[in-house]
Amino acid sequence: MKKLILFFVAVCAIAVACKKAVKEPTVVYTVETVNNKALEDIYVPDKGSYTFSMLVKYLGGPHEDSVTVKVSGFPGDVKLSHDSLKVLPTSSAAFYLTTDGAVHKTYTITITTTSPGNDPQVYHINMTIISADCASVLWGDFTGSNQCTARNYTYTATGVATGTVNELDIVNFGGYGANTLTHVIINCNNDSLTIPQQNIGNGTNLSGRGKITGNTLNIYYDALTTPGGSPESCNVVLTKQ
Repeated sequence: MKKLILFFVAVCAIAVACKKAVKEPTVVYTVETVNNKALEDIYVPDKGSYTFSMLVKYLGGPHEDSVTVKVSGFPGDVKLSHDSLKVLPTSSAAFYLTTDGAVHKTYTITITTTSPGNDPQVYHINMTIISADCASVLWGDFTGSNQCTARNYTYTATGVATGTVNELDIVNFGGYGANTLTHVIINCNNDSLTIPQQNIGNGTNLSGRGKITGNTLNIYYDALTTPGGSPESCNVVLTKQ
C-alpha cells in the first residue's frame, strides 16, 4: 500500500510539473502606421490639433487578449487626451494632441506596448513641432536667381498670402512680370513644395517642385510657354529678405 501511495504522489508531482512547463499561448502582434508601414516621425502644428494614430496589428495567438499602448515624452505645451489605452488587435490606437503656441523643437516619443504573458515592446519616434501655417514665414520680398536652358538672370519677387494654410502665391516668380501670380503648395512635413501646372499670366504656363532650407527656396521648373514664346527649364534660388 505504501508503495502504491508513493507511486500516485510521484504521478501527481510529474503532472503538476508538466502543467507548469506548458506555457499558455499569448497574442502575437506588431505596431505599425495605419497605412501598414513602419512607425514614422510625426510633425505637429504649434497651434491647433493633431491625431496621433498607430495600428496594433494581429499576427497570431488568442484573439481575446488586449494590448495596452502607452505613449510618453511629450512636453508640457503639447496636451494629450490620454496617454494610454487598451485595444484588441487588429485595431488602431489614437491619441489626440492639442497645442497653443508650442515651442518649435524635436522630441523623442516613446511608445510602449504590453500584453498578457509577453515582454513589453518599445518603439521610439521623433515628434517635431512646426508652424501651423508654413507659408506664413514666406510672406514678403525675395531676391531671385535663375539658371535656365538659354539664359541666366536675377530679379525680385514677393510671397503673398492665399487665405489657405500651407499655400503661397508668388508675384513675379521667374521674373516673368509683376502681373504674374504663381501658386505654390508647401509640404510642412518634409520642407518640400510643389508648383502645379498653371497659367501664371503674361503668356507663361509652368510647373515645378523644390525644397525649403531656412529662408531659401530651391526650385526646378519647366515652362511650356513664356512671354518670349519659347519654352525653358530653370533652376531657381529664391532668398527671403
